[in-house]
Amino acid sequence: MKQDDARKLIGEKWGAFGADYVPYRILMLSKLLDRHATQQVREIADISLAEWRVVAHLAVSGKQSASELSSAALVDRAEVSRAVKQLEKRNFLERKPNPANKISYLLQLTPTGKAAYEKVYVARRKFFADVTKKLSKPELKKLDQMIYEIAAAAFCMIDES
Repeated sequence: MKQDDARKLIGEKWGAFGADYVPYRILMLSKLLDRHATQQVREIADISLAEWRVVAHLAVSGKQSASELSSAALVDRAEVSRAVKQLEKRNFLERKPNPANKISYLLQLTPTGKAAYEKVYVARRKFFADVTKKLSKPELKKLDQMIYEIAAAAFCMIDES
């Protein structure tokens, strides 16, 4: 789709709740990014977005339990559990006994999982560069700071009970 066509379509939806309803706009952007990521990870690695998130977190953080992973990714444990089962079946990750906890396992990527991560990571970085190419480095830094502040405020309001 051409940039002008995309701007027109998104513009119609963007103003739905008014300019002062930033959370709605962030949610819309999140949905758009998720849609693209879903397509991209499916095409490149034939995995779901939930599975990609597990792979990415393990690639960046190293061995983790499923519980640690769900907490770090702010994702429901059941979603992580389903993703782990599928990734394990396809040899993207393996479970190792957790020496600190006899009940849980540590998850780690296999060479297949690492290779998939590298392929998807390169494509995701290119996508991020493409969607932010009209922003200068200082603008990107400021945007990151502003999103962080909103996320921190929202995180404080979550009832973990």
